[in-house]
Amino acid sequence: MLTTSHILSCSPPHLVCALAEQVLARYDRDAVTFISGPRCVLVQLRMIEGVAETVFNGGEILVTETRLELAGQFGFGMVIGRDPDHATALAVLDAALRMPGDPHADLRPRIAELGQALSAAYERRFAAAAATRVEFETF
Repeated sequence: MLTTSHILSCSPPHLVCALAEQVLARYDRDAVTFISGPRCVLVQLRMIEGVAETVFNGGEILVTETRLELAGQFGFGMVIGRDPDHATALAVLDAALRMPGDPHADLRPRIAELGQALSAAYERRFAAAAATRVEFETF
């Protein structure tokens, strides 16, 4: 099961930005207060070694992050790479989905559709990779 944050961060940025625009259309311009960002930073890529299952830092990756408040509700967005619009849209949607009383429940079916499309894309990639799988027992 994919989480909402995973679905939105891995979905096409223009679709995520369109959802954020729908949310922002319901508020005045002064309802959004940027706490920090959007800014590009380096974060440690944590990995798990397969045999001993120990955690190690595999290196650094560039991410774009945004922290903001939408009508007093905190929101955070982070994407791999340099994409301030996508990170800001994620932060807006995060804040909207955290609001008490779930006033943005209409977003959930759209996010579920994005999740289904993302899962289908993952399945296609997995099937393509599986076709190149080598059976070492046959050597």
